[in-house]
Amino acid sequence: MFWGFTFFSAIWLTIGTLAVNIKQRTRTAERLPATPKIYALQLNQSALSYAKELIKEGHVVADGRGAWRRHQPSPEEENEFIRLYGFSEYAKWHLGIDDAHAENTKARYKFPYGDFKNVHRCALIAAKSRAGQYKHYNIENAALELDEVISMSRERLKNLDRDRAGGICVTLFVARTYQ
Repeated sequence: MFWGFTFFSAIWLTIGTLAVNIKQRTRTAERLPATPKIYALQLNQSALSYAKELIKEGHVVADGRGAWRRHQPSPEEENEFIRLYGFSEYAKWHLGIDDAHAENTKARYKFPYGDFKNVHRCALIAAKSRAGQYKHYNIENAALELDEVISMSRERLKNLDRDRAGGICVTLFVARTYQ
């Protein structure tokens, strides 16, 4: 009984203090330490479009999980690419943009998907995994979409090769009607 009264009294005093702060229009939040600004990574739409274009043109390495460690460009290769083509071209090879970093820095661009020549499926798998781990769902979905585009492209090529091997030839013609 005694502890219940003590607990009730402590809550009552806390509510009373809040009521006084509201009446006097003081802000207790001003006394709290400031939290750092949270930046979200944004999806780089131009990189997504560029990757789709590269895939359509056949600039794809359809490798498997774990190969990205071997295929990823080294920092020296990245620096040389930036020196030759600039940050605007460098940005096209990364699915994420981090607004917490300045525009002309490598730290601004996250989730690479290729080696500056080809789109690598292993890079998309790594990006999808890491983006999901850190809850960057828009980037995870973009990597998944690109992986599916690669899979569909490979499936189309397999079907085309099978049709050629089987001797199937499709000819289209247009029938015109004249009045």
